[in-house]
Amino acid sequence: MSTIFDSETIWYLVRSSGTVAYLFLAASTIWGLVVSSRLLKEIVPGHLSLAMHNYLSWNAIGLTILHAVLLLFTSYMDYSIVNLLVPFTGPYSPFWVGLGIIGLYLSILTTLTFYMRGRIGYKTFHFIHYLTYGAFVLALLHSWFAGTDTPALEITYLATGFLVIFLTLYRILAALSGRSSRHQPIGPVKT
Repeated sequence: MSTIFDSETIWYLVRSSGTVAYLFLAASTIWGLVVSSRLLKEIVPGHLSLAMHNYLSWNAIGLTILHAVLLLFTSYMDYSIVNLLVPFTGPYSPFWVGLGIIGLYLSILTTLTFYMRGRIGYKTFHFIHYLTYGAFVLALLHSWFAGTDTPALEITYLATGFLVIFLTLYRILAALSGRSSRHQPIGPVKT
């Protein structure tokens, strides 16, 4: 690959694939929160919502893997396959890059468990799926602290981070409100 592209071109591919991977992960996380909060239930059919969530997740994973593999071909950093697989061992910003590696592993785990829901049960799947919050936060931290980014991307990171927080709080409050309304007695209360 390095004979076709010079190191600078590969470096731009590293940066752009990482940025687009983050955007896909943010979109997947946000879409998952919107779908699970039933905000679009009347507009988007359930099977289409799940297909979109899967599409976004797999694109995030694929582009993240491309982002990592391209690091092997740039002369700007001296990464090995071990550095890409074992967190906190790389030559550049090992802590923040290590968080990104763990975030990728969590993304792969949570995405694969979607296909095992019937075998592992809904409660286990649901519990494991909460790890997507961790994957998102780790990717956000990796992008912010290890990325070589512009102010526009920093605004994007802040906006997506706050949107995930807002939608999470909305989902929690909606769930709590739904539970309390189920426990309300029907009809007049006798005292």
